[in-house]
Amino acid sequence: MGSFTPKTVFFFFILLAESNAQNCPTIAFSNGRRYGNCNALPVLDSSIHWNYHPSNRTADIAYRHTQINSSNWVAWALNPTGSRMAGAQALVALVDVGGTVRAYPAPISGYNTALQEGNLSFRVPSLNAEFINDNQIIIYATIELPQGTATRFSHLWQHGDVSGGSPLRHPLTADHTSSLGTIDFANGAANPAPAPEAAAAPPPANTTTTTTINNCPPHSFSNGRTFSDCNALPVLNSFLHWNYRDGNNSVDIAYRHGGVSRSNWVAWALNPTGSNMIGAQALVAFFGSNGQLRAYTSPITSYTTLLQEGELSFRVSAISTEFVGGDQIIIYATLDLPAGATSFTQVWQHGPVSDGIPGQHALGGDNFRSIGNIDFATGATAAAGGGGSRQRKRNVHGVLNVVSWGMLMPMGAMAARYLKVFKSANPAWFYIHVTCQASAYIVGVAGWGTGIKLGSDSIGVEHNVHRNIGITLFALGTLQVFALLLRPKPDHKYRLYWNIYHQAVGYAVISLSIANIFEGLDILDPERKWKNAYIGVLIFFGACVGVLEAFTWYVVIKRKRVDKQSHHVTNGYNA
Repeated sequence: MGSFTPKTVFFFFILLAESNAQNCPTIAFSNGRRYGNCNALPVLDSSIHWNYHPSNRTADIAYRHTQINSSNWVAWALNPTGSRMAGAQALVALVDVGGTVRAYPAPISGYNTALQEGNLSFRVPSLNAEFINDNQIIIYATIELPQGTATRFSHLWQHGDVSGGSPLRHPLTADHTSSLGTIDFANGAANPAPAPEAAAAPPPANTTTTTTINNCPPHSFSNGRTFSDCNALPVLNSFLHWNYRDGNNSVDIAYRHGGVSRSNWVAWALNPTGSNMIGAQALVAFFGSNGQLRAYTSPITSYTTLLQEGELSFRVSAISTEFVGGDQIIIYATLDLPAGATSFTQVWQHGPVSDGIPGQHALGGDNFRSIGNIDFATGATAAAGGGGSRQRKRNVHGVLNVVSWGMLMPMGAMAARYLKVFKSANPAWFYIHVTCQASAYIVGVAGWGTGIKLGSDSIGVEHNVHRNIGITLFALGTLQVFALLLRPKPDHKYRLYWNIYHQAVGYAVISLSIANIFEGLDILDPERKWKNAYIGVLIFFGACVGVLEAFTWYVVIKRKRVDKQSHHVTNGYNA
């Protein structure tokens, strides 16, 4: 073997430095930027490059997203409090309508985000982006890592389409739903496999211990607390950690709820006797009017609860709480599980606090879905059957009303207005009109009935605007049905007044129906595509009305001219 020359040593150190870039290709970044760490992300043709500065806990990053075009947006995000999309703090870039590349921060509070610009939970001193090679967007930024000592976080990356300068929802295919992992800025690791926990002596008091179990991100608990089981709850940016002791059927729990502030309360509850909110035995925490954070127990006996303090149906010892990271409340407690059971319905929530008193939580979306089952012995969690059954009833209620009031009713009105202009369509237009309106009324009454049932099953849950419009629609629809029995003949002197009444009430019903459907969609909070689908139906109806209205006026004006000419000819012949 030859001896090492200075040139050989130089290339050896170059290769050693590039080995830290792991499986990334060599990239020449603009403006002479260089990065000592890099990882090729496993999906979506992306890579993350960075330099970490431990002295001030900042990181210079370059996020590359390839195989896209100028009609796509891209985003990379850190989630300091969770492992999923909700709570992520995103850097977004897209090509504006004018062709300029725009980069901005976007905090993500829920799954229906439209990537609106806003301040993140940590500082971003610099942020810009570029679009190169017609297939690649690179986001450059300097970020100040969130307060604390952690350098490892969950991170996510995505791309989607842009329409009119606004980001649309990203696809839900496998690569898009699996584009998440962890990154450690200090040791240069991204998406590491969870390391098995080594046996070690308990840490001393007043230190922190990091745990990573199941689908939970790493978290450091105060006072050396450790938990052998954890599950990331599906909504509201929450996590439940626990240790189960079979000998006395007790469990130590830590309930973490992120994305909240000092003006929020949080609660986690078990329901030993039911599958919903009534009967739940809750642990509650919030900042009181004196500014002190407190935790207490609250049995829930009705939907109108104010979370009053009281004893639970099972013993709770050592309850405490803390506020960490500026946006997260953690409740610690030891529970003696009831009657030897280990599997229960669990409920979790957050809401506003006013003058030291908890207010009502939101009644739709994720707040409605924050219910499930947990087995402390096996570690299994699942969606609660009761909540799913009620959700199905809500979906049935929504579908029935969209089809009846929102589709059949406008179709029947269009048949009455536009088909009768064709002489050959008489009296077919009348039977089509009656069939559509009668079907709409029958299906609509069924939808109205399911709404009444949902209301009776959800005492204390009120959607006043939606309910009042629904009652008005039922009353007006019923009046229209009975008005058919009083319909005068075409040559009757009161027929004109009946027509005015019938059309006025009909158009009022259609207008209120559309408004109430959107009100109901806001309550149901389904995926955005369902609201978009109904908007598409309305656009189609509107286009049809525009074309048919123009054609109707054309036919009417033409007939008037023909009748006028015929009248003149007849008068001349008679003369």
